[in-house]
Amino acid sequence: MRVIIGGIPGVGKTTVLDELVREGYRVENYGDVMLKEAISREYAKNRDELRKLPVEEQKEIQKIAAEKLSQFDDVIIDTHFSVSTKDGYLPGLPIPVLNVLHPDLLISMEADPLDIFERRKNDPMRNRDKDSLERIRAHLEANRSYGITYSAMTGSPLLVVMNENGKAKEASEKIASVVRQCNGGNL
Repeated sequence: MRVIIGGIPGVGKTTVLDELVREGYRVENYGDVMLKEAISREYAKNRDELRKLPVEEQKEIQKIAAEKLSQFDDVIIDTHFSVSTKDGYLPGLPIPVLNVLHPDLLISMEADPLDIFERRKNDPMRNRDKDSLERIRAHLEANRSYGITYSAMTGSPLLVVMNENGKAKEASEKIASVVRQCNGGNL
């Protein structure tokens, strides 16, 4: 079973997915695969530069990353359904990528915009954009819209999971429960 989970920066995907890894689930980070490819091509030096690449370079490395990730059958792929760029939103999973990955389940990870704002502000490990609450709300809406579109295009169900502050374990348990139901307990 191939599960794709998408959420905007600061929504807490990594925290929730770390819980799933501790439970024995295989999680692969789409951005890490893209970054490795971008570094090998000298397009970028770090993750925060990826979303600032020209759109054509982003599309190129998205497809290569999808081809690498499609080699895994039982995996949760951590990604962004939409990427905020200087030119607008870029689909994190354009049609060529979805055609390669063939997801069985899509999950939109969401959180309160104020929580996201505070998480970004307090994250010293990343050079995150200083978005306003309104821009965060708009990106959350775009992310869910992309998820709905991906669901319609692939026929895969879309699950929306809220990641409330201090409740990452509960969010991971909801994901694990749905994955077990959809896949007879395997992943």
